[in-house]
Amino acid sequence: MSLLRFAGRALFSSYFVADGVQMVVKPDKNANEVSDTIEAIVPIVQSFLPPDVADKVPAQARTWTRILGATQIIGGVAYATGIARRPGAALLSLATLPRVVSAARAGAEDRSDLFVQLALFGGALVATRDTAGRPGLAWRAEQSRKAAEQRVDQSRKSVQQHAEAVGKDVKRAQKKAQAKARKASKKVQAQVKDVLN
Repeated sequence: MSLLRFAGRALFSSYFVADGVQMVVKPDKNANEVSDTIEAIVPIVQSFLPPDVADKVPAQARTWTRILGATQIIGGVAYATGIARRPGAALLSLATLPRVVSAARAGAEDRSDLFVQLALFGGALVATRDTAGRPGLAWRAEQSRKAAEQRVDQSRKSVQQHAEAVGKDVKRAQKKAQAKARKASKKVQAQVKDVLN
């Protein structure tokens, strides 16, 4: 891993880790930022879950603030260290989403906060595609498929050339056999004439 990539990950993750610690330690201070979103999303989530599970989903913004804070810490550390960097970035994206929704609902009151949250969310989304400078699985699979197609095509051409060469050899052998058969036929006819005369 290059030093520049490590420094970039560490700097990007530092905001999330520091913010996550604040959310875990002081949930009341940050609960207001996500309370509107939590109040809107929790009933929707509970409606999709079975009743016995839906009752266990916390509805308090304070609890969700701590959960989001822990998610940011785990995601930030995972992304910064490069251990599970893509899942870590996905956690950061999920943890940022409630704040994006809250900032969007605030409207024109604080547009700068909305753009900050959108920028963090976008950066986390881009980070989920981080392959550490190595091609991703989709690219590798595509290259393997192309290489296999080339090998099959080369093998097909080689077999075709070999078949054509064998076909030419067979034609030559047929012509030689026909020529020998004609010579033998002429000899036999000549001998039959000699015998008859």
